[in-house]
Amino acid sequence: MNIPHNFNSYYTEEQFEEISANFNGKAEYENGEIVLSSNTSIKHNSIKGNILSFLILYFKGSKCRPYDEQKEVIFKNESELHKYKPDIFVMCDNPQKQGESFITPPKIVFEIVSRSTANHDYITKLYVYQKFGVLEYNIVEQNGFIVQYSLVDGQYQITNTFKTGDVYKSSVFSDLSIDLKDIFE
Repeated sequence: MNIPHNFNSYYTEEQFEEISANFNGKAEYENGEIVLSSNTSIKHNSIKGNILSFLILYFKGSKCRPYDEQKEVIFKNESELHKYKPDIFVMCDNPQKQGESFITPPKIVFEIVSRSTANHDYITKLYVYQKFGVLEYNIVEQNGFIVQYSLVDGQYQITNTFKTGDVYKSSVFSDLSIDLKDIFE
């Protein structure tokens, strides 16, 4: 796909929507810049499916529901606009929507890191999720590690790191836990 060359590296929201509609992969909007990533690997999809399956069962019958990258979350204020498709995220109560996109921040986000998205996940998204109030952000490394950031007094703190043999425990939902072998098998 050819993205129109823009000398200022700034794209309008309308240009993004047009490019996104014609791109076969994941397209996210980063305050005027477009971040494109190719379709994910089998390993990435397996990890995502394992986490999502567990969360679907865990939240069944509650006021919370997990979603995957098929749904967009918009983070917007007077000076910033970010349109992300987190790998997995949890929305609770009655989140606000704009069309099919959520405009309420998720409670929890899981991003499964790929080599091509690592900087975006570890730096840019961490900043945006913190700024807009995502309570828990989990960066999932495909080699069996999870780094958990929890929002404490408006700032992210690494509250846990999980590795093979550990059990992931949510900092938001005290009884939510997943054995890492069930995530990375």
